[in-house]
Amino acid sequence: MGWRETCVMDERLLFVAACLEDDETMTGLCAAYGISRKTGYKWLGRYRELGPAGLRDLPRAPLQHGRATPAAVVERIVAEKEAHPLWGPKKIVARLSRVDAGTAWPSVSTAGAILQRHGLVGRRRARWKGAGNGPWPEPEAPNAVWSGDHKGWFRTRDGWRCEPLTVMDASSRYLLALEATGSTGETEAWPVFERLFCEHGLPDRIRTDNGPPFAASGVTGLTPLSLRFIRLGIVLERIDPGKPQQNGGHERFHLTMLPLAEAPAADQAAQAEVFDAFRCEYNEERPHEALGMDTPAEHYRPSTRQMPVSPPEPDYPAEAAVRRVRHNGAVKWRGAEIYVSATLAGEPVAIEETEAGEWAMRFHAHRLGVIDVKRRRLVRKTALQPKPAGAFADQQRGEL
Repeated sequence: MGWRETCVMDERLLFVAACLEDDETMTGLCAAYGISRKTGYKWLGRYRELGPAGLRDLPRAPLQHGRATPAAVVERIVAEKEAHPLWGPKKIVARLSRVDAGTAWPSVSTAGAILQRHGLVGRRRARWKGAGNGPWPEPEAPNAVWSGDHKGWFRTRDGWRCEPLTVMDASSRYLLALEATGSTGETEAWPVFERLFCEHGLPDRIRTDNGPPFAASGVTGLTPLSLRFIRLGIVLERIDPGKPQQNGGHERFHLTMLPLAEAPAADQAAQAEVFDAFRCEYNEERPHEALGMDTPAEHYRPSTRQMPVSPPEPDYPAEAAVRRVRHNGAVKWRGAEIYVSATLAGEPVAIEETEAGEWAMRFHAHRLGVIDVKRRRLVRKTALQPKPAGAFADQQRGEL
């Protein structure tokens, strides 16, 4: 039985008052109020401990849910987020599971809810929606392809202009360099690449955009930096103009490092220290989704191609017409002066006839272009073929 249907609080107060008067036994009072002796002793005990407030009903919900995340686990998740503000719950759970496999870590969604409750989740940035890496096959191993680029410039707090140079291995996502350079010139870029080649060996290919210091306008598009790459036997891969998605992995990384530019350091030296710390964290601590939540350092291995003491001379076949580029950037061929590139001044180039009957020019293994015999000039594409006539010509032009 329960309390009579009057005011419950009044009934409990009257019951307690009767108990305190000690005129009747607990058994008789409980029978009179229609409650069990256990209930009677409970309310009498609450009154003696808390007074009248103790006679109010307490919440029936448990103080802690049976499946609630332990406080120690919550503290570790929050601490990891505070240590790595740019990481989301997926990377945090992957990192904690790696360093402490013996703990039962919660799901990614639960970790996200914990961060949300602690006010540690900001507005999510739009993800890079690239279309892969353009016309090239995916690299099958480390050092098959390195990608390089300059992140948009920003100023440190003392006004110094920083043009971050980033170099990454496309297969392992290993961040080879994040340098606080002051320009996009070859004089600052080459020492960085020279150091990387000495430390890690040579890549097979280097993928870049068409801007300095990697490419220039003109028929060959060569710069002093790309010329050094060719001498070392590195194949150049250049994305199409206006197609950053062809180097999508590198562009996605630039979004990851964007907060560094939004919170610049005091000066160049301090910015270099910030970049070094970020690079170590990115390579050795930060789980990467494309690597199955492994770190890039777990997948990267140095190249077996060592940096030579001096670049080798080009090995052209005997049947090739070898010409040395003059100081004005041109070569003499069949009585005509063919302009190539001032960057190649003093370098030997080879002119060879192709199976299609064209005359192609190359430097080492890098193709520079094709000689337009009629116009006596070097062009990037093969010589123009005769255009078909009539409606078929219109169709062909529409497909190009």
